[in-house]
Amino acid sequence: MRRAILAVAILSLTAAATAQTSSETHEHAMDASPFSQAEHLAHLREMVAGKSVHGPVIPQPDSVSAAATKSVTVTAKSFQFTTDPAPFTVNQGDVVNLTLTVPSSDASSVGHGILMETYIENGLDCGRGKTVNFQFTATTAGTFAFVCDIPDCGSGHSSMFGTMRVNAVANPAPTVTSILPVSGSIAGGTIVTISGTGFLSNPSVKFGGVSATNVSATSTSITATTPAHAAGKVDVVVTNSDSQSATLSQAFTYTLPGPTLSSVSPNTGPTTGGTPVTITGTNFQAGATVTFGALPATDVVVVNDTTIIARTPLGPIGSQLAVDVSVTNPGSTSVTATGAFTYTRPALSVISITPNIALPSAATTVTIFGAGFTTTSAISVTVAGVPATNVQVVDAVTLHATVPAHAAGTGDVVVTVGATSATLHNGFSWQNAPVKHHAVKH
Repeated sequence: MRRAILAVAILSLTAAATAQTSSETHEHAMDASPFSQAEHLAHLREMVAGKSVHGPVIPQPDSVSAAATKSVTVTAKSFQFTTDPAPFTVNQGDVVNLTLTVPSSDASSVGHGILMETYIENGLDCGRGKTVNFQFTATTAGTFAFVCDIPDCGSGHSSMFGTMRVNAVANPAPTVTSILPVSGSIAGGTIVTISGTGFLSNPSVKFGGVSATNVSATSTSITATTPAHAAGKVDVVVTNSDSQSATLSQAFTYTLPGPTLSSVSPNTGPTTGGTPVTITGTNFQAGATVTFGALPATDVVVVNDTTIIARTPLGPIGSQLAVDVSVTNPGSTSVTATGAFTYTRPALSVISITPNIALPSAATTVTIFGAGFTTTSAISVTVAGVPATNVQVVDAVTLHATVPAHAAGTGDVVVTVGATSATLHNGFSWQNAPVKHHAVKH
């Protein structure tokens, strides 16, 4: 835990003291080995902890922000501490500039020191006639005992005792107003910015109960890196170092990673559609859809997260036969492979016409089914040698046309695309309506 030792220990001696290389200080340093000195400090820490009263210690901030500054001079002399101002009282959040001084007339030849619970845990020594400075932020409220940490300062050493009072300051609870971005991968690692008010130094941030990392805060903004979490919406909770918190409900959505597409096999097939294909990639989800160009594939089956099987839809009727292939997961994440499938145009054929019977007296709109239909060349239709009108290519296998009135009879249906023709022999008939016979009344 970063405590007062993380604050800036100035330890600036006065000019006179700087010039002095005191044999007294050397003598004091020789009085205790490093081990016994460490034991002594540990004993003092235990003692002042027992005489102090406070809640959980709030770590020192990484840097000192704008706050009230309190300057306190602690005079250590044989054998008591005095403070100016007195009593030694500051408010939570204050930056404390502590000056420790020992009068040049003091009876102790080695000077005195100060060790304070929480804030000066490693002790701060000051020789006779010297001044030492130390700075810390009063992050934790309570009463903090301090004692002299130089055991051989004189027979009254054990009487040197004092306290610092840190008054609690109630900070307003934080608020969270927004988070950007609002979604990220279930794997975590999304860097987000949380906006709000009342953020203190070193807040904690949780997404769905899991702690974020790399948290950095100002009073109105927090940046953090999301942890891994299952897919779905989660609450975002910011908790300040004083335990007050704010929640933005269901504010962040964990999403499954988007799909990738590596191949389509086979990657060619006729414009009549129906070609079985295998699509490989990653992160395919059950219920994913597949499109070839603008048309959905049929019989789509997500075999697993890396394999989909499907059948191609009808192909294009224009000259551009290479189409994009797209896979879209239920969460609307998708991937597109540009020009991944190329259609081939089969030989022109005519399979059927509907209706295939009409009255001779009226024109009839028909639908012609076949293959190889396209808009890239001139297209015409004749029925019994008579040109149809309003010929329209609906798709690669469908035409619409209007068959004119004609005498009763049957004729071939011929579709011509460019210089190529296909015939449905005797495919259409004009038939008169059957004669109605009236019953004879007796």
